[in-house]
Amino acid sequence: MLRDLWKAGGIRKKLIIYYLIVTVLMGMTSFYSYYNAKVAIEKLKSIFVDYVYLNNLNSDVNMLETEVERYLATKSSDALLNYYSLYNKLENKASDILSQNYYDTDSLMLKDIANMINKLLEEADAAVNAKRGRITSEYIDHFTKSIKISDYIKFYMTNLLNNKLQEGSAKYASITKNMEYLSYLNIFLILISIGFSIFLAFLFTYKITKPIIDLSHLAVRVSKGDFEVRPIELKTNDEIKVLSEAFNKMVVNIKKYIGEIKKQAEMERKIKEAELKALQSQINPHFLFNTLNAAAQLAMMEGAEKSAEFIENVANLFRYNLKKLDSTVTLKDEIENVKRYIYILKTRFGDKIDFKLDVEEEVLDLEMPCMILQPVVENAFIHGLEDVERDGLIVLKAYKEGEKVLVEIADNGVGMEQEKIKAILALDSPDVDKKHVTGIGMHNIIHRLLVFYDISSVEDVIEIKSEIGKGTKVTLKIPDKKGERNYGQVVNS
Repeated sequence: MLRDLWKAGGIRKKLIIYYLIVTVLMGMTSFYSYYNAKVAIEKLKSIFVDYVYLNNLNSDVNMLETEVERYLATKSSDALLNYYSLYNKLENKASDILSQNYYDTDSLMLKDIANMINKLLEEADAAVNAKRGRITSEYIDHFTKSIKISDYIKFYMTNLLNNKLQEGSAKYASITKNMEYLSYLNIFLILISIGFSIFLAFLFTYKITKPIIDLSHLAVRVSKGDFEVRPIELKTNDEIKVLSEAFNKMVVNIKKYIGEIKKQAEMERKIKEAELKALQSQINPHFLFNTLNAAAQLAMMEGAEKSAEFIENVANLFRYNLKKLDSTVTLKDEIENVKRYIYILKTRFGDKIDFKLDVEEEVLDLEMPCMILQPVVENAFIHGLEDVERDGLIVLKAYKEGEKVLVEIADNGVGMEQEKIKAILALDSPDVDKKHVTGIGMHNIIHRLLVFYDISSVEDVIEIKSEIGKGTKVTLKIPDKKGERNYGQVVNS
């Protein structure tokens, strides 16, 4: 995956490089700040470690002196146990100090303290043993010497603490000064990082969006009928350059097609006349179907194969629409009719409309009323996709579920409010979908399904789900067996 990302070109590569630069830059700034803070903490920690160590050592000496004195006065077993515990603790500390190979002034003073601690332990131990042997003169003498040694230790400890205090003060002042300098430096680096990131954001955004904006302006001019636009030339080696080249070719092809259309002006004039007569005198639809067939043959004879194919699909759509609404067809017939309708849409609107089909083979022979699916697809386009700027998608799925075949028609259009859905599903409300070219609204479809399959509940034949801005899905629930053909009064709304 990483290899594919590195080999990626165009906009993706630019975005990857931008995010990598910003991430590395901010990461380096953060790591530098973290490292400086860690160094400062370690330096401050080293100052306090010496203070704590010396204070603990001084405290242990004082406690040893106290426990010895308490034992000599009361011969308490608790005092004796505390004494031996402190004795071992101080003996280990003295041994550790003397084993260190440091010979600076503070280290030599600390070693003197360690030697005095050993001597203190020797005198204290002699005083305790004399007490246990009840030799009064000896334990008093040894205790007096231990007191003097303890005083010397405290004197040395005080001097050593003063030295450490002076040294710590100097280190603290130095650390404070460095921290102040590093704080300003960190602020400067953060501001530089933010400024550079903003600059990169504007730079990359400008380089990516400017060609798109130029291309969109030309597209607007072309959409308004201005085909004399100058071909756009981009030096970017990305997908936008591919789009611009495709746009330039599209404009050229459109101009070429316009020229071809002008050459076929006579045929178009005849078609327009036929359409006008159909609107003005409500011409017989069979005559219009025959006229379209004749136009398709004429276009084929003149070599306009695309026009012939388009007209032939329109003719086939009319032929299917000429069937009575109460006639029975198969799901396969309905899907073929939808394909013809989608072909006409894609011819008119190009890549703006995409259509996907996912149908299980076993449901194609299902019998159902005529002209059920195409009006729903038409509704999805007119009310869902016609006015959206993004590319439209209509998906038709059909599959078996239990004793029913579910036919789903979904779009990614503008969606609809729940109130409108309720109005569609309420058969006693005015039909809200009368804008179809076929003139067949959703109420008509629902009513014919209910009659055809002898079902009384609307929820048993149709379900509509929609979300504003995301699209609509209509699910037709068709029984897997043909119902009674009790069409009664089917209204062609």
